[in-house]
Amino acid sequence: MNFIDSVKSCLKNYATFRGRASRSEFWYWMLFIWLASVISFQIDIAIYGDMETAMFSGGLLVSNIVNLIFVVPTIAVCIRRLHDVNRSGWWFLLTFTVIGWILLLYWYIRPGKFNTIERLS
Repeated sequence: MNFIDSVKSCLKNYATFRGRASRSEFWYWMLFIWLASVISFQIDIAIYGDMETAMFSGGLLVSNIVNLIFVVPTIAVCIRRLHDVNRSGWWFLLTFTVIGWILLLYWYIRPGKFNTIERLS
């Protein structure tokens, strides 16, 4: 799956928590989120003049809106990625712990348990 297909897939499955997400879909989505965050932050800096003003007095309006828009599809693709490595989506709650990030990163990096043919059925 390429970058554009991954973004389209994640936006199409905006709030779909069932199914599986391949490694490429997951990591391309994370790249897209990172790029969107950087661009929105740069827009905030352009609006408010400098980083200090943007962060403290302005409240990063554009960045906050972008993050709010993409929070649900990001959670959904994370849960679908966990399903692909044969884990329950409830493991996503490890995000809120310090040590849990390491385990989740390990699972996100691992190859999926199922091939493409099984993924379609």
